Amino acid sequence: MHFTKHLRRAVAGAALVSIALAAPALAQDAKVLATVDGSEITSADLDFAKKSLGDALNQMPEDQRDPFVVNMLVESRLLANAARKDGIADTEDYKRQLEWMEAQALREAYVRKATEKLVSDADVKAKYDEARSQVAGNKEIKASHILLKSKEDAVAVIAELDKGADFAEVAKSKSTGPSGPRGGDLGFFGKGRMVPAFEAAAFALEKGAYTKEPVQSQFGWHVIRKDDEREQAFPEFDQVKDRIKVSLQAEKLQGIIKDLRANAKIDIKGQ
Repeated sequence: MHFTKHLRRAVAGAALVSIALAAPALAQDAKVLATVDGSEITSADLDFAKKSLGDALNQMPEDQRDPFVVNMLVESRLLANAARKDGIADTEDYKRQLEWMEAQALREAYVRKATEKLVSDADVKAKYDEARSQVAGNKEIKASHILLKSKEDAVAVIAELDKGADFAEVAKSKSTGPSGPRGGDLGFFGKGRMVPAFEAAAFALEKGAYTKEPVQSQFGWHVIRKDDEREQAFPEFDQVKDRIKVSLQAEKLQGIIKDLRANAKIDIKGQ
């Protein structure tokens, strides 16, 4: 009971407004679930409300969701009826709010319809293949480094390594960088991720080798070891297809907006 009250408070505010202003469902096979002063609440209304509430309902046991939403619909209908009796539907503020919400609903419906038509599954796959081809053959390396404050300190560390000192242990004891406690481990990275001087030296090394001369950057003096190398990792299609589709739809939407602007008379005061 306490849980239901908490969830009701969490979602009721915005949800009641949006549901109250929503157009009645037109599904002919909708089942009547309740009536409020003769006004029907149907299974289509229930489905619409559940979709509007989204993830908020996931906090509630599944068998409690439909009764909870039906009661919310009853309350929204009661409040909407009371508002009409109170004359709120005739106020300028309400009309302005209704106009705003209608415009947003129409915008979302139009965008969804237009972009779904313009972006096909084949478009998404083609974009994925294009991106994958651009990184095909690119290498990533795994490197460690020991960061020192001066060139002299770096030269001294290289001398220790030449005598057989363990790279990771020296990094833990002497590196001033944040990777020091991890033995200097920087993980895998591709080109363009590190500062130029560091990147050039790291990629030039043979696997397992370390720099014999200190490498300077804006962070200090580095002694770098290349630990491994591999083909640049790329996510599988199923992992990224939804994000690619959204990105392509956004691009198409900008084209739609550009065309609409070009064919409309727009006068923005002061611009």
